[in-house]
Amino acid sequence: MSINIEKRKPTFKFAALVMIAIISLTTVGMVVFNASITIMFLLSWLIVVPAAMKLGYTNSEIEELGFEVGKGAFQSNLIVLSVGVLIAAWTAAGTIPTIVYGGLTIITPKYFLVTTFLVCSLTSIATGTSWGTLGTSGIALMSIGTSMGVPAGLTAGAIISGAFFGDKISPLSDTTNLSAAVCKTDVITHIKHMTSSTVPSYIICTILYTVIGFKYANNTIDYNQINQVMEVLKANFNIGFIAVIPMIFLFILLLLQKPPIVSILSSAVVGSVIAFIQEGESVNKLLGYMLNGFSIETGLTYTDGLLNRGGIMSMAETVLLVFVVFVIAGILQKTGFLEVLLEPMLSKIGKSRTKLIGSTFIASYLANAFSSSMMFTSVFVGTVMSPLYKEFKLKPENLSRIIQDTATIGAPLIPWNSNAIFCSQTLGVSPYEFIPYCFISWITPIITFIYGVTGFTMTTYTDEEFDIIAESVDAI
Repeated sequence: MSINIEKRKPTFKFAALVMIAIISLTTVGMVVFNASITIMFLLSWLIVVPAAMKLGYTNSEIEELGFEVGKGAFQSNLIVLSVGVLIAAWTAAGTIPTIVYGGLTIITPKYFLVTTFLVCSLTSIATGTSWGTLGTSGIALMSIGTSMGVPAGLTAGAIISGAFFGDKISPLSDTTNLSAAVCKTDVITHIKHMTSSTVPSYIICTILYTVIGFKYANNTIDYNQINQVMEVLKANFNIGFIAVIPMIFLFILLLLQKPPIVSILSSAVVGSVIAFIQEGESVNKLLGYMLNGFSIETGLTYTDGLLNRGGIMSMAETVLLVFVVFVIAGILQKTGFLEVLLEPMLSKIGKSRTKLIGSTFIASYLANAFSSSMMFTSVFVGTVMSPLYKEFKLKPENLSRIIQDTATIGAPLIPWNSNAIFCSQTLGVSPYEFIPYCFISWITPIITFIYGVTGFTMTTYTDEEFDIIAESVDAI
């Protein structure tokens, strides 16, 4: 669309005022009133539209600009909805219960800490939720650690590291999908790119928890709570190899580079077939699960909390958030607000990739500390920093990786952040006790920063790719 020459460019002062107003509105709503980030971003429409109209735009022009960019949320939102279907199908098939069950069987005294780290990683990857992992496997493992005489902060650090690692790397995670969507890259590319920083840090964490755990090798374990969880899972699902076939099938399709949406839905169908044949679920129930999520009453509260998940409706807020973010960001971008705000930063960064990466780290940690929400941080940093990464010809997966390596797994390191508070309340440990032992949250950002400074694994556009992107942006 062509923009009328009479439209004015915002001043830096006006652009900063608008951005501060949006951040303040969103933060106050979330922190003070515990409001949804989605509704707060939607209410920011009342700030953005009048501000754009002050520059000479009509309401219809503003809506057209926003919705034109909002179309970019289409693929990301379809993936998010497909993931909701997948979670429900995998639970019904026994896939997620089998992964959790398998993880719990490997607990031993000598390797308690490292197996705690691995179990929580597996649970979080399978379920896509760090909070769900903390409230299920985490609670059980804390009890075991206490019975063994392992310091509570140390056990909690291993639990949190595993839980947030899985939340960061799992294609089922809302934070993973949101970070990819905000930075405008597909979730599979995003996850593949994260492995370059995640795998080395994971190996280092595994070594650290193993070595530290040797100190407690002669202690004994109280298996009562673990056995309780395992018995409930085995009583309600057919635990075994057949149940993990949907997951294997998905990995094969992704390795063959099949379209993500097709791969995810195909795996969900395979899971549904297994649930129908092996678990005795009816077609009507399975279709209901795909919409509203899997539902079961096992008699064990925290196991129900882990299993009663998934479905399209569980992803509704994430879908709405992605769309609203794209629309609001589109208006701010097309009316010049973001460009004006970034000009001073770009001039100070100059041609230095190190300063760009450093600025992203600072913005991410400050936003996480200020907003107390890693979801808000992902949206804010992704929106503000994306244009700068394009200036450096850096592909969007570089920014999405940094956001998750700082915002997602860095959240538990900020004592007043909602994630740190949840960890503390759920596990019964002060943030100041577990923060030193959340090794994944300390190590991963260091590796990511080194990559940013050296350029190692930092994917860039070729001149031809960059020209095509520039032409597509000009055409909007």
